[in-house]
Amino acid sequence: MTHSFLQRILGIPLLYKVLVANALIIVIGAVVGTVVTSMALPSGNEARSAGLIVSFVVIGGALSIAVNYFVLRAAFRPLDRLAEVADVIRTGDFSSRVRATLFSDPQLARLAESFNETLDELEHDRDKLRQLTSQVIHAQEEERKRIARELHDDTAQVLFAQLLTITAMKSSHDPGVQHSAESLEASTVEAIEGVRRLALELRPPALDDLGLREALADLAQRYSEQTDIPVGYRWNGPRERLPAELELVLYRIAQEAMTNVLKHAHASRADITVTQMGSDMVLTIVDNGRGFDPAVVEQGDVRGLGLGVFGMAERTSLVGGNLRVERAKPAGVRVIATVPIARVHKILDRQPVASAGLKLGTQERTYD
Repeated sequence: MTHSFLQRILGIPLLYKVLVANALIIVIGAVVGTVVTSMALPSGNEARSAGLIVSFVVIGGALSIAVNYFVLRAAFRPLDRLAEVADVIRTGDFSSRVRATLFSDPQLARLAESFNETLDELEHDRDKLRQLTSQVIHAQEEERKRIARELHDDTAQVLFAQLLTITAMKSSHDPGVQHSAESLEASTVEAIEGVRRLALELRPPALDDLGLREALADLAQRYSEQTDIPVGYRWNGPRERLPAELELVLYRIAQEAMTNVLKHAHASRADITVTQMGSDMVLTIVDNGRGFDPAVVEQGDVRGLGLGVFGMAERTSLVGGNLRVERAKPAGVRVIATVPIARVHKILDRQPVASAGLKLGTQERTYD
């Protein structure tokens, strides 16, 4: 119990430790000074001496404590600001700074200045890293578009021409040629379908032509057909097109999340939901699979799941949003990407669009 009491005493903020120490010194000094003064007075004035001691102690102590409090409060204000800024930074906002105060201690002022300079350098490095990441992702998307275009315009066309030739071979009078043509036709059709599916995964035309709403509907349908897992899809977002960069980011997050469901979840159902909540766009992907521990996955693993989660988080941060990966109840994983629409426009150097002007369109589908 004594140890616990000592811990509570030591846990008192520095301001109050100094204030109590000064108050004790002042009170003791007042008592001693008053006692000495009273001893010099003629005898027979004990009551007057006691009253004098109490008066000096109360008045002097109160004035000294008040002056000490305001002086120390001003001197230690930078420490409070440091703690406040540190709490803000812990939430991911690196724009907060420690403001200078008029009566702050010079050493504390230098500490606050060094802290601000460190934050400036850190924010500059983060902006540079974000810019480099954006360039890498942009280059990746351009390469995806190029490969998808070549697959569609070159490889698929060559395979289709080959299919026409094989189809003509089926009219041969030679049974052996007919049998070979049928076998080649089946494998060529399968190859064409594989090329088409790969081109869609690299860069779906619906995303550029129709927007995120229809692109996600196509994604849900394709994954449902490929995996035989029912995929629910609900759109409760604006009817208008979102910024192209935001649509691309949300689509890639949904695509990566569904790929993780296919590879790792062993789920029997998944759902994709897009909702506008005030000025935020919220994308949610949830499954009922075996789940995983997000804290462990963030460190990376041999399956590549950690890298996929990291990529989704990086894409979200590029448009000023945040990503949460959490366990779903009773089982499975929930991926939630939240992006402020106004912040996207600011990042993209566009004029902000008032959220009140966006008309919502609801769409709900389930693909089996």
